[in-house]
Amino acid sequence: MIERYSWAPVGGVVGKRYIPVVRVSFHTEKACYQLKGEITEDSDNTDPTSQVLSVTTQKTMDAPAGTISITLAGDKWFRSQLIMPNDMVVVQMGYKTIKGEELSTVMVGLVDRIRRTRSVEGGMNTYITARDFGKTLIKSNVKFYPELEGKTEQKNLFLASDGWLKLMNYFRGDLVSKGTPAVILDIIMRFILPKLNNVEWTVWDEAKTEPIPKKVGLTHVLRYNFAKINMMIPQFFTLDQYEGSIWNLMERTSIKPFSELFVDTRHPDEAWNKSGKPRVINETIEQASDESKAKFPKGEGYYPSPRFSFGKDNSVVGVFMRNTPFDQAAWDQLLAHEISAEDVIDEDLSYSDEEHYNLFWAGTTINALGIDLKRAAPPVVNEKAVLRYGLSPLEVEVEGLALSQDDPNAMTQLTEMVAGLSGKLKAWFENNHLYLNGSMTVRGNGAFKIGQRLRAKGIIKEFYIEAVTQTFNVYEGWTTTLQLTRGRDLKLGASSEPVTTASSQAGSSGIKPAAEAVKGNNYTVRRGDSLWSIAVKVYGKGDDWMKLWSANKDMLIQRDNRNVSQPGKYIYEGQVLQVPGGSKQ
Repeated sequence: MIERYSWAPVGGVVGKRYIPVVRVSFHTEKACYQLKGEITEDSDNTDPTSQVLSVTTQKTMDAPAGTISITLAGDKWFRSQLIMPNDMVVVQMGYKTIKGEELSTVMVGLVDRIRRTRSVEGGMNTYITARDFGKTLIKSNVKFYPELEGKTEQKNLFLASDGWLKLMNYFRGDLVSKGTPAVILDIIMRFILPKLNNVEWTVWDEAKTEPIPKKVGLTHVLRYNFAKINMMIPQFFTLDQYEGSIWNLMERTSIKPFSELFVDTRHPDEAWNKSGKPRVINETIEQASDESKAKFPKGEGYYPSPRFSFGKDNSVVGVFMRNTPFDQAAWDQLLAHEISAEDVIDEDLSYSDEEHYNLFWAGTTINALGIDLKRAAPPVVNEKAVLRYGLSPLEVEVEGLALSQDDPNAMTQLTEMVAGLSGKLKAWFENNHLYLNGSMTVRGNGAFKIGQRLRAKGIIKEFYIEAVTQTFNVYEGWTTTLQLTRGRDLKLGASSEPVTTASSQAGSSGIKPAAEAVKGNNYTVRRGDSLWSIAVKVYGKGDDWMKLWSANKDMLIQRDNRNVSQPGKYIYEGQVLQVPGGSKQ
């Protein structure tokens, strides 16, 4: 049963007027309560005695779960217990136009609390707070209680006396024990999470007046796409006797800050675009639940198909992992929004050296070779910045790299990894003091999502969206506040496509790509080149510098044996490098 509550009249829309409208749907065991609110010119028409007063959603890249806050006038929903904790809630926001309602699904979540307040002046209100489906990853904990075995009907992993063995069995395969982050996260999503959270929710088809309610589990709702990250990690060893939140385990596996791991509600074309490069991941997807029907037979580890979608735009809820867009090619592939001066209500932007770093090093906690990594692969330093700002080091440790002590190439692999990760840190963080950061409040727009770009032509800048707050109030309207970082110059060419400056290019030396330096499968080193900048020129990604190193290391070491401990750091003008796979020039 769908119960629709609408206190605002329809009509009166003429010309190009846009009227903010919000739909909040609570999917409960008994019914779907669909509340609607919109802003009207005639304040006499608003009689919010039992309806929506305000809705606020907030999603931040660094927080595992987004939040929802809803204010309802009166205490009907509290007193009658129509809405209860862990009911599903869907928030849609948009505008009423001459073409009808144009809504975006902003967030899908689960209710945390229903609270009633009473005051002499304000009367009674009901406040509802919720979190998006990141909540399920936070609350799903790996725990073992062997003393409960045989005393409960639950057969979940955390109740088994041989729980450690069962858990480790999922990571014993050759492809998993020393696997990439995507492979290991896939195992967590398919085998472990469903055992820890087998809750089912009642969901109603909001397009029908008398729909048949469906029971859906977590794997119907929470899908996933994981990008390929070229790093093998020894998860089999580091997982030993792990107890704690699934989200913490997934963060450890995803090797932040070199990747971004987040839960979000996305339009299906953006989340699962099969016609080209996926716009959330922006790169090769190594593991995805969307292809599970063909990939995994029915049974344990099977993700049911089709996925369940929400809202008028059929949005889907997913867990996404992608490489942090360190280099220019990845940055350019991020979905971008353009705003003009009339869209901006308020802005607070600044330059700051609070997060400026000028020494960078990334290593491993687990070092099977027993060497001093900082001596083998020294930190990368921006000496000019040190003289101006003082030493500001940034050190990051990942848990480990899957290496064998008997492998003669293990030393090279380890130092290459350290050099590569240190270079990524430098590319992403060393220019923070040159970037605009802060917040911007604009006319409400439900399409803005974390991890996308914002082009602001009025100030000729483009930004990275770190957080999105949607605020709807029946008396004040609808606004979107964006937390922005990495504000850099944009150049508008004939195609109106922005291009970042060379100085903000990840790992760039400021030298423009020179097609004449690349001939076939060879590249002639020019003054100021590095393996990273050459890889950007010939492959489009600085991360691929290791291809150049592997193909040329004998020649480079012979010319300068310092390249043994600092792979590829010492190259000289006029050297001819082999370029595996040819050039993109």
